Amino acid sequence: MTNLPRCDFHIHTKYLGCANDTMEVAAILKECERLGVTTLGITDHLNSLDKLALHVPILEDIRSLDTEVAVYFGVELNFDGLDGNFAFGADIKEEYGFQFAIGGIHSTYLDTYDLKKLVDIQHRHHLRTCEDPLVDVLVHPYWFGRGEFDIKEWPWFDTMHAVPESYARELGQVARETGTAIEINACANLVNQNYSDRYVDEYITFLSAIAEEGACFALGSDAHDIHKLEHIGSAWAVASQLSLTPERVWMPDGQPLRGT
Repeated sequence: MTNLPRCDFHIHTKYLGCANDTMEVAAILKECERLGVTTLGITDHLNSLDKLALHVPILEDIRSLDTEVAVYFGVELNFDGLDGNFAFGADIKEEYGFQFAIGGIHSTYLDTYDLKKLVDIQHRHHLRTCEDPLVDVLVHPYWFGRGEFDIKEWPWFDTMHAVPESYARELGQVARETGTAIEINACANLVNQNYSDRYVDEYITFLSAIAEEGACFALGSDAHDIHKLEHIGSAWAVASQLSLTPERVWMPDGQPLRGT
């Protein structure tokens, strides 16, 4: 990876019950320092406003850090339903001190299996995310939770050939026009036991089409366990494979809460 930022802007914590108990802010920082991460962002979930108070201890713990690593305070958003909204606003961002927001779709929003509808719903929500001025990064496009498919007894989504190249091209164009970064996600898309090597190769081809349209990219591990933070290396490797320049690797605006 030549001259590309060694950053990770998708990291979960134990505070909202999404990640396990290993994911305390101080421990995350220590592991990131070991891995050579120079800039990181803590981005736990905000699916509903009743969870806002749970983000306060994260901010407090970041402010207590002593490090040269640049540390930012972010949040990950999820739609509140099919064609719904994010539980977020400029007032919330200011009041709680969030420095950036990443977000995207986390469900199929289907009751009956229909592959074309499934892909169309994903694509529609990807574009809506990019068009939201408060969202800086579209997270893990075409990631799916395996549990949803198993419970519904659906065929697993195991090929990116189901996604038309025109969708990748349109997403890249809209992302470029809106200034939204597309995430290269390690744990969800690149290092996921549910996906074959063939699928990962297809996924990188999908990202390549987006890159050809001039979009920028964010790099994230999406770690929920301290030992998963190391997978950020796979996102760094793909960024290099896509021949990205440093200017096309997204960084938050403003100064970090800690570090330089």
